[in-house]
Amino acid sequence: MRERIRSLHENRIFSLLVWLIAIFVAIVMMPNTTSLIQEYGQPQLSNTSQPMVSRAIQNNWGRNISGTYNVTAVFNNPSGKLTTAQQLSIDKTVQRLTDKEKLYGIKSIQTLETNPTAKSQFYSKDQSTEIVQLALDRNQGDLRVLTQQLQNQVKTNGLNTYVTSPEIINDASNEKISQATNIATIVGFILSLLIIGIIFKSLIAPLISTLSMLMMYAVSMGLVNNLVTRANFPYSEYMPLLMLMLTLILGTLGHFYLFRAFKQHLEAGDSPREATTASIRDNRYFLGMICLILTLIFAGFWLFKFSTLRAMSGLAVVTIITTLGSLTIAPIFLSLLGERFFWPAVDNSASEHQLWNRLGRFGLWQPFVAIIAVLYIVGPFAFVYRNNLNFSAAKTVPANNQAVTGMRVLNAHFGEGTATPVTIYVQSTDRVDNERALLQLDNLTTKLQSMSGVASVTSLTQPNGQPINEYYVNNQLNNMNMSLKGATDQLSTIQTELKSNRSDLSAVKLAEEADKIDTLVSRADQLSSDTSTVQSQVSQIAGRASVSQQSTASAKVRRYQRLLSLINTQLQTVASNMRALGNQVSTSQSETSSVQSNVSGYATQLSAIETSLKKSSTSLGGLIKSYTDIYSYLTALQASDAAKVYYITPEQLTSMQFQQSLLSNTSQNYKTTKLTVYLTDSAAAKNPSATLEHLQQEVNTQLQGTSLAGATIAYTGQPVVQDTIRQSIKDNAIGLTALIVGVLLFMVALISRSVLQPLYWLMAYGLSFGASFQLAQLTNHFMTGDADFNWQVPLVAFVPVIVLGTYQLVELGLSYRFNDEPMLDWLLPGITALGQTVRHYLFAILVLCLVLFTTGFNPLTQAGLIVGFTAIIFNLILPIIVTAVGKLTITLPAKKPRQSHHLLKRRSKKDPEA
Repeated sequence: MRERIRSLHENRIFSLLVWLIAIFVAIVMMPNTTSLIQEYGQPQLSNTSQPMVSRAIQNNWGRNISGTYNVTAVFNNPSGKLTTAQQLSIDKTVQRLTDKEKLYGIKSIQTLETNPTAKSQFYSKDQSTEIVQLALDRNQGDLRVLTQQLQNQVKTNGLNTYVTSPEIINDASNEKISQATNIATIVGFILSLLIIGIIFKSLIAPLISTLSMLMMYAVSMGLVNNLVTRANFPYSEYMPLLMLMLTLILGTLGHFYLFRAFKQHLEAGDSPREATTASIRDNRYFLGMICLILTLIFAGFWLFKFSTLRAMSGLAVVTIITTLGSLTIAPIFLSLLGERFFWPAVDNSASEHQLWNRLGRFGLWQPFVAIIAVLYIVGPFAFVYRNNLNFSAAKTVPANNQAVTGMRVLNAHFGEGTATPVTIYVQSTDRVDNERALLQLDNLTTKLQSMSGVASVTSLTQPNGQPINEYYVNNQLNNMNMSLKGATDQLSTIQTELKSNRSDLSAVKLAEEADKIDTLVSRADQLSSDTSTVQSQVSQIAGRASVSQQSTASAKVRRYQRLLSLINTQLQTVASNMRALGNQVSTSQSETSSVQSNVSGYATQLSAIETSLKKSSTSLGGLIKSYTDIYSYLTALQASDAAKVYYITPEQLTSMQFQQSLLSNTSQNYKTTKLTVYLTDSAAAKNPSATLEHLQQEVNTQLQGTSLAGATIAYTGQPVVQDTIRQSIKDNAIGLTALIVGVLLFMVALISRSVLQPLYWLMAYGLSFGASFQLAQLTNHFMTGDADFNWQVPLVAFVPVIVLGTYQLVELGLSYRFNDEPMLDWLLPGITALGQTVRHYLFAILVLCLVLFTTGFNPLTQAGLIVGFTAIIFNLILPIIVTAVGKLTITLPAKKPRQSHHLLKRRSKKDPEA
C-alpha cells in the first residue's frame, strides 16, 4: 500500500486530483460572470463623492420617486414636425405605460401635458421630437431586460422611438465588454496553443499547456467571482479579461521556461522523472520571484480607495494560482510522457539571435552617443505625451445601439448636453417655498445661465429655463403703473366735474361723486399697500444697482408713501363731506313741510360745501400732480436694472402654475430643491472638468451670505460622474506609479545586489511605456480619426506591460547577480545570451496582442497597441542602455580629472625639474 501511495505521489497523481477537485468546485460554485459585470462592473464611487451624496438626497425625496433613476423615451418624426395623429399616438403610448407602471417599476411619468410650464424641456423647437421622462425603481430588476421591454412598449407607428439614459448606455458598454471577453477567451487559448506549438514544434506540448491554463483560469475565475458575491470584493467590468490576459501570459511564459529546461535535461540523458524534478528546481526561484513581485504589485492595488483600481488586487490571486499551476499541472504530464511530450520532436538547428548582440555592441562602442540617440529618438514621444483620456461609456458602445442613437437624437434636436445634464441638489434646513429663498434660487439660476459652457438652467423659479415675467418686480410695477394711471385719469375727471358743477348740486350727483371718491380711496389704499411691497423689493436689489441708486430709490418710495397717505386722508374727508351733504339734501327734500324754515340753513350749508369742494378741487389738482410724478418715477424704476428682481406675492405662491413647479422641483418636505444645468457640450464629446469646476465656484459664491449659505449642495449627472472618475484617476496616478516603480526597483535591486543598474533599467522601461502610449495614440488617430483613449485603456495595458517588464528585469537581474566575470566582460555575452530567450517571449507577447485586436472592441485595440509598442521599444533600447550605462559605470570613475593648462604652467614654474 505504501509503495502504491509513493508511486502515485512520485507520478504527481495527487496533484492532479487536487486540481480536478478545485476545478469541479470552481465550476459548480462560480457565479455568472456576465451578471457580475452588469451588477458590479461600473466604478463604485465613495459615499462622500458628489454623485453618492446626491443619490442619498434623492433617495429621501419623497413624492413617490425616492430611490429611482430617470429614463428618457424619445419620439422622433424623421420627416418633420409631429402631426396631430402622431401626437395622439404618443398619448396612447403614454397611457399604455401608465397602465403598466407596476409591471415595469415606473414610479413617475413626466410629459408635456403634466409639465406645461416646462414645454421646451419636453418638446423640441423644430417640433419633430417629444420626450417622456420615466422614473424607474432602482430595485426593479435586470436593466437589460427592462430596457428591452420598454423599447417594445414605446414603439409608435410612424415614429422612431428610443429608450435612453446614462445607466442604459453603461449597461450596453458592459454587454459589449462581456462579448469582447468571450471572444478574447477563445482566441487567446488558441493563440497560446499556437505559440507553444511553434516554439517547440510539437503537437502534445501545446495541448498540455492549453489544458493547464484552462484549469488555472477556471479556478482563478471561480475564486475571484465568489469573493465578489460572498465577501463584497470590488469588481470591474474588465476583470474577467484582465484575469484571462494574466493567465495566458504567465502560463505561456511559465510553461516555456519549464518545457525548455525539461527538454535540455532530457537531451542531457536524464530520465523523465529526474528531468521533471530538475526543470522545476531550475525555474522555481525565477518563477517564484516573478510571482512574488507581481503579487506585491497587484495586492498593493488594494491600498487605493477607487474601486476600479482596488478590484485589480484580485489579480494577486490569479498570479499565485497560475504560478502554482505552472509548476504542478504540466509536470504531471512531463514525467508521464517523457520524450513523447515533444512529439513529433522535429530537430532544427537553433539559430542565434544577433539583434541584441548588435545593439549591445552599439552601446559599448560609444556609450554617450548611444544614450543620446535613444533619448533623441524615443524621448520626444515620451515627454510630449498629452492626457487624451475620455471618460464616456458612449464611445465604447457601437453607434447602432438604440440608446446611443436616442442620445444623439436628443442632442441634435434639444441641444448637445440635453441627454447628460448636471443636477444640483440644494438641501436646506428650512423650507424653500418662501419669497426669501426663492429670490436666492432665482438669482442663482440666472447667474448660472450666463456662464460660459452652460446652455440653459431649469429650476423651481424657472421651470422652463426662462424667467416667468409675473414673478418679477418690473412686471409688478407695470401693473401698479397701469392702476395709478387709471386713478390719475379718474381724479382729473372728478376735478373737472367739481369745477363745472359746484353750482348744480343735487343729492343724486353728490352720491355719485362720493362713490367715485370712495373708489379712489380704495385705490389709494391698494397703492399704499403695494408701496410697502415695492420698498421691500428695492431693498433686495443688492448687486443689481449701486448703493446711491438703492438709497435714492428707497427715499422716493418713502416719499411716495407719505404722499399717498395725505391724499388718502383728503379723499376720505371730501367723500365724508359730500355724503353728509347728500344726506341733508335728501332729508330736506322729504320733509316738505319744513322746507321754508330750513332754506336759510340749507343755503348756509350749501355755501360751506361749495367752499369745501373748492378746497377739494384744489387738493385734487395737487394730488393729480403728485400722482403724475409718482407715475413717472415708477415708470423709470420699472425700466431700470434695479427692478429686474424676483418677487413672488402670497397670492402667486398658491397659484396652480407655481404649485406644479413645486411638485416637480422640490422634495416632499419642501426643504430640498434641484437645478438642472444643460451644458453646451455632450459628456461624450468633451470632458467638462473646467465647466464643472467653474459651476461649483459660482454656486458657492452666489449662495454665500444668503439664507441658503448653510445648505448642503450636491452635484450629479453623467458629466459629474465622469469628472469624479477622472479626479480619482488623477489623484491615484502618482501613488500607482510609485507602487509599481517602488516594488520593481526594490525587488530587482534585491535580486541583482545592485541599486544603480536596476534604476537605469527601470528608467528605460518607463521611457518605453511613455513613448508607446503616445505612439499608440497617434496610430489610433490615424486609423480611426479619434485621438482619445478610453480611461480604462491604460489599466488594461498595465497587466501585460507589468508582466513583460517583470520577466525581463528579473531575468536580467539574475544574470547580473550570478555573473562571475567583471562587468565589462559580462555585458556583451550576457546581453547576447538574454537575447536568445527574449525573442521567444517577445514573440509570445506580440502574438497575444492579437487577442486584443481580434475582439473588434476599440478600447482593447488601443490597449493592444500600447502593449505591442512597449514590447518592441523596450527590447530595442534595453540592450543599448544596459551596455552603455554599464560601461560608463566602470570607465567614468576610473578616469583621472583633467588638469587645466594654467594649473600645469604654475606647477612647472614652481618646480622646473617637473
